[in-house]
Amino acid sequence: MDAARELSPEEKTTILTLVKAGLSLRAIAEATNRSRSTCQRVVQIPAKSKRPSRRGSPKKIDEKLQRRIIRSVSTGKMSAAKVKDKLQLTCSLSTVQRAIRSVDWLKYKKYVEFGYEEGGKRIAS
Repeated sequence: MDAARELSPEEKTTILTLVKAGLSLRAIAEATNRSRSTCQRVVQIPAKSKRPSRRGSPKKIDEKLQRRIIRSVSTGKMSAAKVKDKLQLTCSLSTVQRAIRSVDWLKYKKYVEFGYEEGGKRIAS
């Protein structure tokens, strides 16, 4: 048995025009070299034959929020964690870091704040 291939849009419109012309499903199936059930499926659900425009879960950060993140990082020395806290984001820290990394003109490096001990030794805080 051959692998089934998807109907082309031209085949679907041909089937629908033949139905409007008054032909039976059996006659349409013979004319298009498709099975009767395939023709029936095209006739019953013509609107659902289109794929949805986007699949998967929605993005956590939209374009407007990404611009705010980039603006916060580019104007000062602010870590991704501080940006997340400042903007009160509900997404994860790695999502914020990914949004920062997606901008090609911004060279983002991990920001570590340094403090000084009493002896003048430099430490990360």
